[in-house]
Amino acid sequence: HFVQGDIFETDFSKATVITLFLLPELNVKLRPKILDMKPGTRVVSNSFTMGDWHADQTENVNEKQGCSAYCTAYLWIVPAKVEGNWQLGDGTLTLKQTYQMVSGTLNRGGNAVQIANGKLDGDRISFSAGEALYTGRVTSNGIEGTISTGGEWKAAHANR
Repeated sequence: HFVQGDIFETDFSKATVITLFLLPELNVKLRPKILDMKPGTRVVSNSFTMGDWHADQTENVNEKQGCSAYCTAYLWIVPAKVEGNWQLGDGTLTLKQTYQMVSGTLNRGGNAVQIANGKLDGDRISFSAGEALYTGRVTSNGIEGTISTGGEWKAAHANR
């Protein structure tokens, strides 16, 4: 479904893919509206970035491939919102979020560990804590997933 209109006035919240060919300052102005969209929504821009929101994927086409101008495509996947405190059955998870990048602390059994390599891909989350890789899916009810060392994990927003 294609819609022609003022992008700042049009409701495109139900879109699953957005394509842009706008200057970076317009992309940045649109960014809050895009980040409020459903996690997993794909955003593709021809040649222009979203400021400090780094693309999940970048592809370049060169002159040998038939491109001489506007030859870079950027892809962003709208991330779920996970920043805050989460309650686990045996501990807490405190997450900080910068777009699709996640950092924070996992505290289980009185042992606090900084998480590393935290990333969101739409509603999918992954991070390392100690020797374990945690993967999961973010839903309206919380996060559920598996741990590479065995077992499952669940987290619920501590403030809800």
